[in-house]
Amino acid sequence: MMKDAQHRLSAGDSIFTSVRWPKSKPPRRAAALETIERLIPWGELEKIIRPHYASDTQNGGRPGYSLKMLVRCYILQAFWQLSDCGLENFVIDSHAAARFIGSDPWQPRPPSASRMRDFRRLLENRGIDVEIDAVILEAVYGACLQVRMGHVSDPVFRKRPAA
Repeated sequence: MMKDAQHRLSAGDSIFTSVRWPKSKPPRRAAALETIERLIPWGELEKIIRPHYASDTQNGGRPGYSLKMLVRCYILQAFWQLSDCGLENFVIDSHAAARFIGSDPWQPRPPSASRMRDFRRLLENRGIDVEIDAVILEAVYGACLQVRMGHVSDPVFRKRPAA
């Protein structure tokens, strides 16, 4: 019989995502995301970007994505060297990545590739991407860590030419 603690759901869990194999260890991606969660000074990054992004605080029109979610997507994109489309697929395919950015399978979709492209270009056009990268590097080096950027690659299947 499973322990009672395994049946409890936290506020952020859905029924599907709370099921785990007994005695399983967390995936490497989840462990890496926990390290990033501890390292990055989130408040400082949001303070840098907030004067340039207000779509989530406007009163009229369609509400924008939260700054917190977009900053976390930007961090995923940087550490895993993802394109905008790659980031969208990464978050949809990875439960750990979706939880990291604050998305839930039962909620509206995570930011689309075009939304992330617009956000990334906003940071680049305002010149604050360099400042953000410096804050991230300072946090990583301040923790005496070395980072080797990851890369997600999926198999590509193509039709073979007829012989």
